[in-house]
Amino acid sequence: MSDSLVVCEVDPELREKLRKFRFRKETDNAAIIMKVDKDRQMVVLEEEFQNISPDELKMELPERQPRCLKSAPLMTSPRPGSKKSCLSFVDLWAET
Repeated sequence: MSDSLVVCEVDPELREKLRKFRFRKETDNAAIIMKVDKDRQMVVLEEEFQNISPDELKMELPERQPRCLKSAPLMTSPRPGSKKSCLSFVDLWAET
């Protein structure tokens, strides 16, 4: 079988938002929370945050519903006066 299996598509609006998020110039902590819309079989935007701490973000995530998280936490760079953002993608599932 040479065809690839597609489980979910990514919403085109979310895809554009993720592209802009990747190349953003802001220097604050930011995050995008995504979820799977089972009816449409599509990954969609649930919420977007600017200037949010990791603890605040943790409180925003639902306990029992799976979510995907794209974050860009601000980190200090080894060079004096320089800061950088590390882009990460996390798939969150509650333990059963």
